[in-house]
Amino acid sequence: MNTPTMSRRLILGGGLGVAGGIVLGVPAADAATLTAVQLTAKLKAYQAGRGGTFAVAVHDRRNRKTFTYQGSWRNETLSIVKVLIMATVLRRCQERKVNLTRTQVAQAAAMITRSDNTATNALLTWAGVANVRRVAGLYGLRSTVIQGGTTAGASNWWGYSTTTAQDQLVLMTGVVWGTSVLTVANREYLKRLMAQVVSTQRWGVCAPPLPTTNSWQTKNGWGPRTGGYRLNSVGHIAGNDRDYAAVILSRAPRGFSYGRDTVNGVSKILYAALARPLA
Repeated sequence: MNTPTMSRRLILGGGLGVAGGIVLGVPAADAATLTAVQLTAKLKAYQAGRGGTFAVAVHDRRNRKTFTYQGSWRNETLSIVKVLIMATVLRRCQERKVNLTRTQVAQAAAMITRSDNTATNALLTWAGVANVRRVAGLYGLRSTVIQGGTTAGASNWWGYSTTTAQDQLVLMTGVVWGTSVLTVANREYLKRLMAQVVSTQRWGVCAPPLPTTNSWQTKNGWGPRTGGYRLNSVGHIAGNDRDYAAVILSRAPRGFSYGRDTVNGVSKILYAALARPLA
């Protein structure tokens, strides 16, 4: 095993609720099956009402179907790139046949669960930008461009790496369900970190008031940029008749709070739509 055992258990989202007219936690047997065309229409109508731009990619593990909405649209990653950075750190541990140090364990938790940029800079420096790009290639991220600067806001800052919803879904399915890039133990370690994100950063993919039968893993990224506030969310939802990985990339015209609400609305549409596998 290339990583230490973590004793903290997976944190589960809690509560049933109704949001934006969408009833959450509806049993699959009582929900209507949607087609990809119908889901696209719902997202288009929602985007027209909210303004801004967003892209969506979803993989439903139940029937192995993938759905995308503007999946090839490019956006700056902001902090969702930390999932790839962490995967690279774990891959380098495998290749070097070493374990994470005690300091790196603390840095990994800070980077993923609290989105700490100082910890990210340290882990990126240790792993090497070239290796992050190499691991992106191992996962098959064909449209992701990794920046390596460690000064926030600089033109070459890692937060200004660019990606697509399609690429991020490839990464998420690899992390959640497996490829040859990481061992099972290392994938589980990364997933446990993503299941411990602090409450103030739990929006987007894991935003719906989830029944206790759901588990989740997530990582979000956000920041101001010309042309709209960037808000991105990646994650995995399982339980309550669902098992899907999802990506939402967005640019909001009215700042963080409005954009977060928009991304949360997209997530609620997806959660309701995936009560049954898409037709």
